[in-house]
Amino acid sequence: MQPPQENTDKVNTHVHTAVPQEDLGRMGNFKRFGAKCVKNSRDNLLLLLLLVSVIMGTGIGFLARNSHVFSKREIMYLQFPGEMLMRMLKMLILPIILSSLIAGIAGLDAKTCGKMGLRCIGYFACTTLLSVILGIVLAVSIQPGKGADSSKLKRYGAATKLNSADTFLDLIR
Repeated sequence: MQPPQENTDKVNTHVHTAVPQEDLGRMGNFKRFGAKCVKNSRDNLLLLLLLVSVIMGTGIGFLARNSHVFSKREIMYLQFPGEMLMRMLKMLILPIILSSLIAGIAGLDAKTCGKMGLRCIGYFACTTLLSVILGIVLAVSIQPGKGADSSKLKRYGAATKLNSADTFLDLIR
């Protein structure tokens, strides 16, 4: 005897109807708003944490700079991570520009836009070359600091003593 065959035709029994939300009063609306805020904050947790950390860092920076609790050396130690971040960002600017130019040109149709791509690369290379040549010519012709007499310069303060932490941070830089 064969087992009874199941009916393969499935009927959709799910019916969606829009039910208007009832007015729950001021506290109910506040709770609903709070629930939406919690749901959206979970979705954007990284963005919220980044915003909070930027605000806290700015506040701590203002407090640390205006209070005379820290010495200049301690402030230098606190500035070191931010200085390293800025140096890394500056180091990435030129490769990002070049890669975006190359990616933009690579995305174009080679036959129809080949001439435009070559012109773009040529323009970028020529302007870079001209700016380097102009900088060298101006530095050689003007010779900044040539006529300055270093014996007439007034010296204020004394040279700071370097310790091993300063040399280590300079090595990392």
